[in-house]
Amino acid sequence: MKNIAVFGGTFNPFHKGHKKLITEVSKAIEFEKIIIIPSKIPPHKSAECLADEQDRIRMIELSIEDNNINCNEICISDAEIERNGKSYSYDTLIDMKKFYPDEKYKIHFIMGSDMLIHFSEWYRYREILKMCTLVCLSRCDRDINELELYKNELLSCGGDVIILPVEPLEISSTDVRNAVRQKNYKKLACYLDEKVVKYILERDLYIDGYR
Repeated sequence: MKNIAVFGGTFNPFHKGHKKLITEVSKAIEFEKIIIIPSKIPPHKSAECLADEQDRIRMIELSIEDNNINCNEICISDAEIERNGKSYSYDTLIDMKKFYPDEKYKIHFIMGSDMLIHFSEWYRYREILKMCTLVCLSRCDRDINELELYKNELLSCGGDVIILPVEPLEISSTDVRNAVRQKNYKKLACYLDEKVVKYILERDLYIDGYR
C-alpha cells in the first residue's frame, strides 16, 4: 500500500516553517506523493487577509521547486480553491478518496499540534478519522503529554494518530506579512525562500489591507 500525504492550509504565504514540517514528516514516513492544498476560505479565518489564490499557489511552487523532500512526487492541488464556499477538510478528503482508494493508498493528513487539540471541533471529524491517518507535528517536548491525551481520545473514536516530535522553525504567516509591510528584508530572508521574497515584492503583496 502506498502512502499519500495531504498538507492543507491558508499558506498566506507558504514559508520556510511550512516547508520544514513537510521535510520532517517525509523523513519519518516514506510517501509516494505529498499533496499541498491551499484553502479558498478557511472556516475559522476571515477572507479579507488572503492574497489572491493564484498568487498563493505560485508562492508555493517557487518555494518547493528546488527542495529535496524525500518522496517520489510533491504537487499542489487546487481542489479547495475550485470548490465553492468554505474549505472543509472532510470535503477535501472525500475528493481525495476518488483518486486514492483505500485498497491501494493510505492517506496521511499532516497537521500542527494546535490543530490536533481542537480536532474534535472540526466539521464531521469522526468521518475524517475513518478516511485518513492524522500526523501531528509536536512543536516542543512540553506538549507531548497533552497531545497524547488528545490522541487517546481520537483513538477511542476509531482514529489512527501519529505524533512526530520535531524541532520547529517558529514562523507565522502574520509575521511574514508584517515584515513585508515594515520592509524588514532581513526578516523576510529568514522567513521565505529568496524567489518568494522577490515575487511578493514584484507583485506588491501584503502592502495594504492585510493583517
